[in-house]
Amino acid sequence: MYINFDVLNITNGNTKMIDTEFGRMQIERIEAGKLKLSTGRIIATDPILMYDDESYSEHVKPGTYPVNIYVGKTENRKKQTVASELRFSDNDAVKWEMALLKGESAKGFAHDEFMGFEVENGLGCFMDESVMEILDVMSEEELDKYEKNVRDAVKNSECSCADMIIDKKTGRNIVIFASGWNEGTFPTYYGFDKDNKLARLVTDFMVIEK
Repeated sequence: MYINFDVLNITNGNTKMIDTEFGRMQIERIEAGKLKLSTGRIIATDPILMYDDESYSEHVKPGTYPVNIYVGKTENRKKQTVASELRFSDNDAVKWEMALLKGESAKGFAHDEFMGFEVENGLGCFMDESVMEILDVMSEEELDKYEKNVRDAVKNSECSCADMIIDKKTGRNIVIFASGWNEGTFPTYYGFDKDNKLARLVTDFMVIEK
């Protein structure tokens, strides 16, 4: 199973500098928004493509949780989003497991194999399952407006991220962020603390090679 501990452990504050194929990268953590989880069932997907519309098998207590992005910059290249994180506690993650959908298994994966969500628009996001239910029943006109709002929100952000309300009555939202080198399929991982409680959910945008 593919897992890059150098990237995942950045979320524990273990390093602010990391070696990459492009040279030493300075890592900065930026809060992209606060995600309202009405059901505690989490979806990570391209916010426009939305092929990955199932929630991960691990659920959390409903509530509002911070979403952070970890942005890297080397001397001769522009900033890239190295990872995105949905944080449930400030406890260090000491065990990492691939986040999978119900019925999926990582058993038998080779060292370079993984399951992940597909990105075609240079963007990823975290959302509650109930938000996907809203998006699923939008008309074509509503979806066109939604897509424009997503692109405008990210374009107008200095950090290429956005906290966007989907349902004003309930405050349900999505938190959107740039996805590393733009297109690809990217793995997401559960981070468990020393008491085996879920501390975070992290997507590795594979900017930094293993």
